Amino acid sequence: MRKRTNNRKGFTLTEILVALAIFALGGTAIMALFITNLRLSRQAMDYTRAAEITRNIRSLMTQSLARPISVSETDTIYAFYYPESSLTFTTDKYREFYEGGKDRTSSRDRDARNDIVGGAPAANTVFFRLPKVMFDAGVSGDGRRQMVTEMPTDGLNSSGGQASFEGEPRVFRLMPDPLRRAGAIEDLDPDDRMGYQFDFSVRRSVQRSSVDAADGSGRKQPLDDLYVVHVKIYKGFEFEGNVINDPFFEWDFYVNAAK
Repeated sequence: MRKRTNNRKGFTLTEILVALAIFALGGTAIMALFITNLRLSRQAMDYTRAAEITRNIRSLMTQSLARPISVSETDTIYAFYYPESSLTFTTDKYREFYEGGKDRTSSRDRDARNDIVGGAPAANTVFFRLPKVMFDAGVSGDGRRQMVTEMPTDGLNSSGGQASFEGEPRVFRLMPDPLRRAGAIEDLDPDDRMGYQFDFSVRRSVQRSSVDAADGSGRKQPLDDLYVVHVKIYKGFEFEGNVINDPFFEWDFYVNAAK
């Protein structure tokens, strides 16, 4: 009787180790690709939000500069209000309120929530003057302060005096959308809308017309009604005095002002 021999062979230890190494390398590459895609998706969302904020600021500034407010015969100011933004809103206090188990039906807690948000238009409307001195990049210090209006730092009240803020109004802060602010939706803002902040500055344009200046200098007449608005968008602005906040998005655009 002939004995059957089993010719089937298994994998050797070396082959198994080689296969595991290939799978490990492939898995690492896939994870790296996933993390990169996640980072790019987050970055794309940030730039989309920044572009939206910039478009809104441009539209609001165009409307504002078309409606001058005469404080006196020689003094003109302009109003700026960005809907759903606040000068006092702080993300941390908002999170503490919503994650602290507060009763949303309690009038006291509703008042506390409104104090945290501080989103009333009247409280967040600031006024400003346009700079009268032609911008010069070579000037620094107090001289440059006369050439640039920085908002909200240079914000005024409706009578043209320096606005009074609780602390330094360093940036405008986006608030959660109305439903979340009202407590109708329990979860926090999924796209971190309330994590974005912005400020902007206004300076006179250095562009000139084709007409010679009246002073006989031979230079062209400056365009007195043309201004440059420089927008800076932040993500997670730190309000500590010794922290330098770098914007992740900046943009310039021109606007005309009615005098």
